[in-house]
Amino acid sequence: MAWTLLAAGMCYFIPTSSRAHLGMVTFFIYVYDAFYSPGEGPVPFTYSAEVFPLSHREIGMSWAVATNNFWATVVSITFPRQLRAFTVSGAFAFYTGMNLIALGLIFLFLPETKQRSLEELDYVFGVPTRTHARYQLFTVLPWWFKRWVLLRKNTPPCPDLYKFEENEGWTESDRDEPKAAGTSAEVGHKEHATRSN
Repeated sequence: MAWTLLAAGMCYFIPTSSRAHLGMVTFFIYVYDAFYSPGEGPVPFTYSAEVFPLSHREIGMSWAVATNNFWATVVSITFPRQLRAFTVSGAFAFYTGMNLIALGLIFLFLPETKQRSLEELDYVFGVPTRTHARYQLFTVLPWWFKRWVLLRKNTPPCPDLYKFEENEGWTESDRDEPKAAGTSAEVGHKEHATRSN
């Protein structure tokens, strides 16, 4: 998404007399929307719908929506001032930078919640944030670089941070019992405690 904003801003250097000026700006804004709508757009809603336990879901969702709408309002109110202060290209470059910062923060600090049960999410969020960020930075990023930048197809799969038992078959009686030892959340807590000592 960031590159589309940067490209849209750079298109303002095309003279306005050229027909390509408006067409290229419109094209890159359209491409941005095409990335944003299925990508980052619904994340505040789907992520908060998945991560909050049922007892706190209404409050969590309301805060997520309120926060999202608040910052959308801030962007709408401040954008005309940014256009005057930064020029159009500068305003687009500013939001390009914000997108890159968001990419880094999401990569480091937001654990994946896709296809996880509520019980598994308890363990996912039980891993310390520092452990998750270290895993993303020193395990996932080098693996991704080898696999997708260097195009090494024989790269083994990226090791998982969270190890769940296959086909656990949770029942109502399992809800109040602690999970079997050896889950990565417990490993993360033990690792954190060991490093603290």
